[in-house]
Amino acid sequence: MEQELRQSGLTGNEAKVYLALLKSNQISGSRLAKKTGLDRSVTYNVLDNLIEKGLVNHVIKDGKKIFSAGKPENLLTPIKEKEDFITSIIPKLKKIQKVPEAKGNVEVYEGKEGLKSFTLDVLKFDELYILNATGKIFTVLEYFGPRIIREGKKKTEIRIIAIEESKNTDLMRLNAEIRFLPKEYTNSATTFIYGDKVAFQIITEKPMIIVIENKTISEGYKKDFELIWKYCSKG
Repeated sequence: MEQELRQSGLTGNEAKVYLALLKSNQISGSRLAKKTGLDRSVTYNVLDNLIEKGLVNHVIKDGKKIFSAGKPENLLTPIKEKEDFITSIIPKLKKIQKVPEAKGNVEVYEGKEGLKSFTLDVLKFDELYILNATGKIFTVLEYFGPRIIREGKKKTEIRIIAIEESKNTDLMRLNAEIRFLPKEYTNSATTFIYGDKVAFQIITEKPMIIVIENKTISEGYKKDFELIWKYCSKG
């Protein structure tokens, strides 16, 4: 849990103190310091930080400050504030963005953040066709997986041709029609066909995705997908 709280944005000491408070009812700063093994002054500094973040409450009893844990939902507060701010500046950024004049456009996404951005773009489309799905994204982006599944359930049509190994991943939780390639045709590169786009994704230590926006290419790949679909098994 400490590791997960650090990933949510808390420091190591903040995560340790907050977990200790969650497991306690009401507790003094000195007792909390003993419980966490932290220096008393460090404990109080951490408590002040957590109070600012809305994760710690305190009352005065017999002249002493007594602390208790705030709602875990308050971890979302800074994220929501950041989301609201970014949402407010997006229209301004779009006004100054120069859109490529060419009909065909190529984009490259790299790294885990690039993989997230690409996935969010894909999830905007109602119809999606995936070839050589591996399910690796649910391991690489462990905490992003539930959002993929949730958003995928809203789509009109998702058809997936997957490799056999994907049967042991959360890919099977998607609201999609899935068929499987014979083992001898396993490919580490996954192809996405959506809208007028075709994307090629390779998930390694540093994921990379190349996206081509071209209607002719997209329509060609859709035909190829339909042909392969006919010859793939359903389970």
